[in-house]
Amino acid sequence: MKNNVFRLVTLFILCIPVWGLAQDILPCGSSQAREALLKKHPEIILDEERLEQYTQEFVANYKLTNASRSAPIIIPLVFHILHQGGVEDITDAQILDQVRILNRDYNKENDDTSDIVTSFKSIAADIGIEFRLANVDPNGNCTNGIDRIYSVQTYVGDDYSKLNTWPRQNYLNIWVVSHLNGNLAGYAYFPGSVATVYATPAMDGVIILENYIGSIGTSNSTTSRALTHEVGHTLNLEHPWGLTNTPGVACGTCGVADIPETRGSDLMCDLGLDYCNPPIIENVQNYMDYSYCSVMFTEGQKERMLAALSSDISQRSTLSSSSNATAVGAAYGIADPTPNVGTYDSNYAAPTACSPRAAFTVNTRFVCAGGYVSFSDASTNGTVDNYLWEFPGGTPSTSTEKNPRIQFNTTGWQTVTLTVANQLGSNTLTDTLRVYAGDASTYYEAPYFESFEDASTFATEWASINDDENNTLFQQANYTGHTGTNSIMLNNYFTTANHDIDELVSPGFDLTHLTTGQMNLSFYYSLSTWNTDPATMLDSLVVYASANCGSSWTPIYKKGGSSLVLGYYQGFWSPGLDDASDWAQVSVTIPSAFKQSNVRFKFQVFSSVEGNNFFIDDVNIGNATYTGLEALNDIQSVSLFPNPSTGQSLLNFELQRSCTVSVKVYDVTGKEVMDAYEGSMDEGGNRVILNANTILPQGVYIIGIRAGESILQKKMVVQ
Repeated sequence: MKNNVFRLVTLFILCIPVWGLAQDILPCGSSQAREALLKKHPEIILDEERLEQYTQEFVANYKLTNASRSAPIIIPLVFHILHQGGVEDITDAQILDQVRILNRDYNKENDDTSDIVTSFKSIAADIGIEFRLANVDPNGNCTNGIDRIYSVQTYVGDDYSKLNTWPRQNYLNIWVVSHLNGNLAGYAYFPGSVATVYATPAMDGVIILENYIGSIGTSNSTTSRALTHEVGHTLNLEHPWGLTNTPGVACGTCGVADIPETRGSDLMCDLGLDYCNPPIIENVQNYMDYSYCSVMFTEGQKERMLAALSSDISQRSTLSSSSNATAVGAAYGIADPTPNVGTYDSNYAAPTACSPRAAFTVNTRFVCAGGYVSFSDASTNGTVDNYLWEFPGGTPSTSTEKNPRIQFNTTGWQTVTLTVANQLGSNTLTDTLRVYAGDASTYYEAPYFESFEDASTFATEWASINDDENNTLFQQANYTGHTGTNSIMLNNYFTTANHDIDELVSPGFDLTHLTTGQMNLSFYYSLSTWNTDPATMLDSLVVYASANCGSSWTPIYKKGGSSLVLGYYQGFWSPGLDDASDWAQVSVTIPSAFKQSNVRFKFQVFSSVEGNNFFIDDVNIGNATYTGLEALNDIQSVSLFPNPSTGQSLLNFELQRSCTVSVKVYDVTGKEVMDAYEGSMDEGGNRVILNANTILPQGVYIIGIRAGESILQKKMVVQ
C-alpha cells in the first residue's frame, strides 16, 4: 500500500518550516510556457525529439567510454535587469552573489551536501560547469555582464519582456523583472523548444523575479536556488515528475535513469517520500524539484546536461566552447586565472573595469510646475568619477552632483541629459520622457466634456506616456470617433512583437463645485482583437485619479480580459463613424476624496500581443448635461490669439446655427472675473475681443463659451 502520509520536515535553510513559507514561494512556469508555445507551434516537437535522440546516444556513449573532461565548461552569462528605478534594479553585488551560488551548486561545492539522504549520496554529481559574467558585449565593447534596461516590461514579465537579447550562441541570457505573468518565480525553455521556430531564439534563456536572484539584497537564501533550477531547464532537464507542471498529483519520470519515479514535492520537504514505489525513496532534494530543500543534481542529470552542451541544437555547443569563452571575455575570472577542473573561486569578482553607461532614476515622474524632482544616479558597467547633468527647463540648469534635486517651472515634458565619465571613457544619456511638469493651476472647471475634436487641446493639455519609446502610444485619430470625427487611439495593431503598457494623462480639473451626484467620470472606448481564445485575452484598462499633479495615483476603475474586448477583427481596427455598436461606455464614481481643485485622471492600457487598436472618446466629468455631438454641432474652430497675451486677444469661433451666446472668464478657483459677451450671434464665424490684461492680473484663466445648450472651455494666459 502506498504511503500517503507526508512527514513534515523542517527546512535546513534558515531553519524555517516549509509550510510557513508556502504563501511566499512561487513555482516555476517552464511547463506552462512550453505548453503555450507548443499549442501555437506544434512543430517544435520535432526539434525536441531530435535532441532527445541525440541525448540518448550521447549518454550511452558516455557510459561506455567513461568520458571525463580535461578542462572546465565555461558558460558566459549576461543579466538583463529590467527596471523603473525601484527595488527591482538590484545591485551588482546581488548579481555576483547569484553567480557564486550557481558555481557552488553546479560544482557540488555547497556545504549542505552533507544533508543528502543516504540513498542518493553516491550519485550526487559535480557538473563541472563554471558560470562567468561576460566581459565583451555583442558589439565588442567592454561590459561587466550586467545590462540594465529602463522599461515598463519589468511589470509585464513574459516572453515579450525579454528585451535586448544577446546572441545565444555566445551568452546565456537571464532577464530579471519585478513581476511575472502568471504569478511565477521564473521559467525557461528546453533547448529543443526554441531551436528553430520563428522568433523563439530571442526567447531562449531564463526570465526570473528580482527577489529570486542571489541570497542578499531583495532576495534570501530560501529563494536563492531558483536560478539553479531554471538554468537546468536551459540545459534540457525536466522536473523529476516529467513535463507536467502539477507536482504532487501523479507519478512520472523525467528521462533520467537514476531519478526514481515520483509525483514530486509542492513546497514540501519530505525526505522520506516513497509514494510512487515504496519503499523506494524519491529524490526530493533534487534541484529540479519544488521542495525548496534542494541540494543536488544526479549523475544522470549531469550526463543529460553535458549532452545538451555538446549538441548544435539551440547552439549550446558553441555557447559552451572554449573559443567562445575567450571571445566574450569569460575565459578566466579575475581571482581565478588558472581554473582547475571541478573547482570554482568562491570569491569570484566582477570582470575587468569598463567605462560607465549613463542611467538615472527619479523619485517622481510627475510634478506640478514649480515642484522639485530628486534625481539618482543609476549608471552601470563601470565606476563614475565625474557627473554632468543638464536640465534646460530646470533650476539649476546644470549640476555636477551625483544625485541633484531640481525645480521645474515650465510645464510639459522635461529634457534631462546625464553625462558620466571615468578614466576609461564617457557616456551620455538624454531622456525626454522621464519627467512631466503639470500646470499647477486648474485647466478646467467641471462639469466638463471632451470629444477631442480640437487637435490643439490634445497636443497641449493631455500627456501621452510612452515609457519604452516604441511605436505604441496614445495619439489623436482624426478619422473616427464616438461622436464627431476625432478620438484618441492607442495604435496596438502593429505591435505584434510584444506586450506593452501605455498611459494617457488628462489636464487638471476643478471638482470642488460638483455635487455628490455629479462626482462621476464617464467615457467611451472601443477595442477589438484578433485573438480568438478568450482565456488568453490579456488586454486591460485601469483608470487612476491624482490630486497632486500625478505625484501619486489612486486606481478608481479596473477592467480586463475578454470582458474588456468588444469584438474580433483581424485587420487594422477602427470603429465606424457614429456606429454605437463599436463603442462601450464606462461610468465611474469619483471618490469623494478627490473633490478638490486640481484633479487629473490617467488611463493606463495594457496591450496584448494579439490585441488591436484601442480608442477613447467623449470624456465626461461631472455628468455634463450636453453631449459631444451637440458641442461639435454648435461650436467649432475655436482659437485664441495671441495666447499668452500681453494686450488684446481675439477669440474666434464658428457657430453651426444662430443662437444666444455667452462668453465669460473664470480664474483658477472657478470665480467669474469677466463677463466678456452676452447676446445673440449668427451662424458662421464670430469674434469676441478680450482686453483681459487691462483688468486682470497676470495668471491663468478659463474662457467659458456657451452657445445654446453647448459649452466649450478654452485656457487663457495673461502676462
